[in-house]
Amino acid sequence: MLVVGCGDSSEGEGDGGGGGGGGGSDSALKCDSVSWCSTWDADGAEVTDAPPLTGGKLSDGLYRRERGSSYPFAILIKGKSILLIEADMRNDLGTWKVENDRLVMTMTSRCSNTENETSNDTWDWTHAFAVKNGVLYTKDLTWDRPVVAWRKVESLCEESASFKCMVSNCACEFTTNGPLLGRKSCF
Repeated sequence: MLVVGCGDSSEGEGDGGGGGGGGGSDSALKCDSVSWCSTWDADGAEVTDAPPLTGGKLSDGLYRRERGSSYPFAILIKGKSILLIEADMRNDLGTWKVENDRLVMTMTSRCSNTENETSNDTWDWTHAFAVKNGVLYTKDLTWDRPVVAWRKVESLCEESASFKCMVSNCACEFTTNGPLLGRKSCF
């Protein structure tokens, strides 16, 4: 089981030292901290109950996309580290910050079951966001996509009314702290 604290992610991590920024050796997460393979889908219907996307306080945890897009995707936040998790065993690792009430993620490396990639190139992903009743609402401002609702979960294979298997070949595997490289697909 994945153990993630419920601390205040506005606080720094590591030994302190230095200001703002990057993950590097102070990162609280590794790119292969989580492996997720799934044929399950989220509810792709438009999110109509989002509060005003004026920022807020994000807490450490595992957030799974549940509404607004059917593609299974998750976010793991620990300290200032963030891991973007795709259900086809592909992850992006970076850091996050809130700037002008916007969630700004700076991604620095990518890994999957077929390759590990670290690059000097980074990319930023900016979202308007709000948090209400354990649900993170985001609107992608980088690629202008609709509002998405992310529910805080303990396991990425935890079924709900808005995240479940909708195909005949149901599969969902979620592991933590094991090598991602070389893992076999669940479908």
